[in-house]
Amino acid sequence: MIVNHQIPGRIRFTPGNAAALEAAARALEAAPALSGQALDISYSPRTRRALLLLRADEALTALAADILRAQPEAPGAAPGLPAPDGPCQPAVCRRASPGAECLLPGVCRADRQRGALEHPFLIIARKVARFYLRRLLLPMWLRPWCMARDVAPLMLAGARSLARGRLDVAVLDAAAIGSSMALRDFNTAGTIHLLLDISETLEEWTREKSRGNIAAMLRGEDRPAWVLRRGNPERIPASQLQAGDLVIVKSGLAIPVDGVVADGTAMVNQSSMTGEPLAVRKAVGHEVLAGTVVEEGDLTILAESVGDHTRLAQIARVITESESMRAEVHSQAVRMADRIVPFSFVLAGLVFAVTRNVRQAAAVLLADYSCAIKLATPLAVRAAILEAARRGVLVKGGKHLEALARADAIILDKTGTLTQARPSVVDVCPVGGYSREYILRHAACLEEHFPHPVAEAVVRKAEEEGLDHRERHAEVEYILAHGISSTLDGQRVLLGSRHFVHEDEGVDIAPAEASIRRCADSGHTALYMAIGGQLAGVICIEDPIHPDAPRFVRRLENMGLSRIIMLTGDGEPSARRVAEELGIREYRAGVLPTDKTAIVDELRAAGLTVAMVGDGINDSAALTRADVGVSMKHGADIAREACDVLLTTPRLDGLLDTMAIARRSMRRIRRNYGFIVGSNTLFIALGVAGLISPALLALLHNAGTVLTCAHSMRPVLPRH
Repeated sequence: MIVNHQIPGRIRFTPGNAAALEAAARALEAAPALSGQALDISYSPRTRRALLLLRADEALTALAADILRAQPEAPGAAPGLPAPDGPCQPAVCRRASPGAECLLPGVCRADRQRGALEHPFLIIARKVARFYLRRLLLPMWLRPWCMARDVAPLMLAGARSLARGRLDVAVLDAAAIGSSMALRDFNTAGTIHLLLDISETLEEWTREKSRGNIAAMLRGEDRPAWVLRRGNPERIPASQLQAGDLVIVKSGLAIPVDGVVADGTAMVNQSSMTGEPLAVRKAVGHEVLAGTVVEEGDLTILAESVGDHTRLAQIARVITESESMRAEVHSQAVRMADRIVPFSFVLAGLVFAVTRNVRQAAAVLLADYSCAIKLATPLAVRAAILEAARRGVLVKGGKHLEALARADAIILDKTGTLTQARPSVVDVCPVGGYSREYILRHAACLEEHFPHPVAEAVVRKAEEEGLDHRERHAEVEYILAHGISSTLDGQRVLLGSRHFVHEDEGVDIAPAEASIRRCADSGHTALYMAIGGQLAGVICIEDPIHPDAPRFVRRLENMGLSRIIMLTGDGEPSARRVAEELGIREYRAGVLPTDKTAIVDELRAAGLTVAMVGDGINDSAALTRADVGVSMKHGADIAREACDVLLTTPRLDGLLDTMAIARRSMRRIRRNYGFIVGSNTLFIALGVAGLISPALLALLHNAGTVLTCAHSMRPVLPRH
């Protein structure tokens, strides 16, 4: 047994299989020196490694490591570990945090994944060699019995489907093999069984390819990590990393966290996350991602996201969960495949009625349409979701990918989408005898309770000016899309938009008319503060346009979208300035959350497929109402939960790439249909005409299925 790493009180080892792990546990418990010790063994199906925790004694740890190294591998399965074909069981997986869900159910198939590490063609070569050696060495009288034993599982599967009243692929396979056996054509029956076995091996390998990519990125997650504690480097398990840790990553090591470089310069290979073939220079202030590798140099990274919260873990989770949200084209493929099977039997019956040739009738059963249709479509959808994830976009299911492909109208919220998510205070204009410091101090005191970009700008400005904003107010009430209400020294305090302070609350804003006009003429946003029913001041907010926004809008227009609409709660001057600068012809200013949902409903009623892009609390209702809701990495928690598509990087181009991926994937699926129907129709015609043998027909059919699956897995956009 392999011991991967050991420190006093902790041993990481690879048991080989489940039974070996159980035997190792018994051997440790039986050792006299370890008797009575508290031994804790946990197993991670994702990495296929185990962790032994015991008393932090160097001698005891060395003894336990020697016992583990002496343990051989053993076949079988142990209770509590995943069965060879079973899904991952979260209860026995080690996780970065208690109660965290399994990221890759279905990937953690212990024995199957071990086999998947081997090249599939080596497995196939062994299967073919075994098949022909047995044909050469077995006596003639024994071959039928061996063949009957081999095909029995397929025959039973077909019988079970029939018993449930289903005519599916299992029934077709059983019928094809059964007819050959009935004709005493054991060579053909054996060849069909071999080809089906080979096809299943290749299809399983193809199906797991995208999951394997994720699993490859997750390897090494249990390696120790170095962190700075009290100014000194300290090695800890990666599972114990916390946000805020200063993580040291040396040359050649994988980065275990999402974070920002705090010290050092290095070349980082990001191909596992972005597909970039060349390493990228990272220095202080640059963002780095878990799963990428430091090729040259050393970095000290301030951890922002760890464990299940890294972008890598999000990708893994979304790729897995995407199967529960099938695209409609996937559901259509499944329904079509199920409907086709009965026609295969009808056609076989007609061929037999006309030709009276069982072999020609059986040829129809050897090449069906349903197998490739059922398999290729979900593979294409899964591959597209994985490709989008590599470009910084998480699509939360196949149906959302399909909706994005159909989208012909897009609504863009201005703040945080077309503008940067970091606005700034450019001016504070007090009125009514209040001082500038008083307005800014108490505005920050109110705003610090709410995670909104404008609120953060006010708080940041107060901190920059060294203003102490200790709480003196009463409980703060947040009024969605309007502002904040509280009480200060017995007087009601309001802070928010013009609509809220002036129109809803009736506060006279005339005393600050000049400041308001100056703010509007500059294209900035005004935040109004009223105390005791009187205007106390105006805070002028600058929200710079996102550097990617002009190109983003041009590319949207080039994609042929019929409607591109910008929405904002800001006033007309600010909205007009941004729209003119970006070349957006249709915009609406001063909109409320109810207005946004009404606009979405209006477009959908006109027969358009609507994509809504927003990042705030006031966007969440519209995000859920749209055909596909898109939010940003920096968005409010509720917006990120409500959305169907999440941009995990600041790049707006990621959304455009994903729309292109979605559209091309849907076209690929339609082309797959054409190829599947055309090729299998040709194979059936050749078989019925007697121009090819049943064995060759089965080979051509299964080869076509595998080729279609392989084509479905190819990237649709060139690597960037």
